[in-house]
Amino acid sequence: MTSRERVQRVLSGQLPDRLPFNFWMDRDRMAELDRRYGADFRLTHYGADVIEGFILLHFWPGLFAKTVNDGKSVWQVEPMVQDIRDAVDHPMPDPNNEAVYSDLRQKRAEWPDKAIFALTGGPFSILEPLRLAENVFYDLIDHPDAVHAILKRAEEVFTEAARRACAEDIDVLYIAHDICSRNGAMMSPDMLREFHFDYLRGMVEAAHAAGKKVFHHTDGYVMDILDLFIEYGFDGINPLEPRYHDSEEFVRRSGGRLMVYGGGDNCNIIPDGTPDEVRDHVRRQFEVLGANGGYIFSTHDIPSHCPDENLDAMVEAIKDCRY
Repeated sequence: MTSRERVQRVLSGQLPDRLPFNFWMDRDRMAELDRRYGADFRLTHYGADVIEGFILLHFWPGLFAKTVNDGKSVWQVEPMVQDIRDAVDHPMPDPNNEAVYSDLRQKRAEWPDKAIFALTGGPFSILEPLRLAENVFYDLIDHPDAVHAILKRAEEVFTEAARRACAEDIDVLYIAHDICSRNGAMMSPDMLREFHFDYLRGMVEAAHAAGKKVFHHTDGYVMDILDLFIEYGFDGINPLEPRYHDSEEFVRRSGGRLMVYGGGDNCNIIPDGTPDEVRDHVRRQFEVLGANGGYIFSTHDIPSHCPDENLDAMVEAIKDCRY
C-alpha cells in the first residue's frame, strides 16, 4: 500500500494497513536533518505519508511587517497598520493567478505516491499580521464593520482559491489558524461563528463539492468547541495536543465525527522521554484514537533538543501500529 493509498483509506472511513503519519520539528532541526539525510528527510529517510503543500495567497502587498528571527522562527513584532479601517480597501491577492497553486503542482509531480494536504489560512491568519493578536480582539469590538468589510472581500478570495486548489490532485484542504489557547477558545462561540467559521463555510462547501475532506488546525484546548467544527462541516482536526487533551474523552465527545491528524506529544514525551516511553505513547494514541480508523499520527513542532533515538523510536512505533 502506498502512502497515498494508506491516507485515502483513512479519509474514506476504511482501515489502512498501518497508521499513516507525518511530523514537524523546530525549523533549525529540520534543516539539520535535511543536510544529514537529504532534502525532505521526513519523506525520504523516515517514509512519512503526508506532505503539506501551500496555497500561495500573499495578502497585504506593499505593507511592511517588522520581524525578528531567533534562528528557529520569524516573529512579527509590530502591526502593519495602526488602524484596521486603513486596510478596508487594500488590494487582495488574485486567486486566479496560476502561481498560487505552483507549490501543490510541484509537490504532486515530485511525490505522486504521497498524500498532499493543501494548506491555507483563514480570517484570523490575515487579520493578525495586519494588526497583531492583541489588537485584533479590540478591533472585533471597536470596529466590527471594518473587520467584516475586510473579511467579506477575503472570503471571495479564499473560497475561489479553495475551489481551484481542490481541482488539483490533492487529498485534503487544510485550513490553519489558531483560535484556541491552552485554556480553550479565544472567543465566545457566537464570536467564533461571526468572525471565523461563517467565513469558512464557502471553502468547506467548495472542497466537499470536489470530493475532498477538510481539516482544521488550531493549537490549544479544543474540547469545548468540538460541536462548532462538526456544525460547519469539518472532517478532521489537528493537532489535538496531548498536554491539553485526554484522548479517550475526545473519542467519547466527538463520537467518531472528527478524524484526528495529530495526537503526538511534541512537548514532553517525544523530546524528553525515554525511547520506550515514546513507543508506549505512540501505541496508546493508536489504540485510543485509531481503534476504529480515522487517525493520522502527526505532531506540532518537536523541539530541536529531541534525541535522534527518540525520533527513530517514534517512527518505528508508528510503523508497528498495524490494523
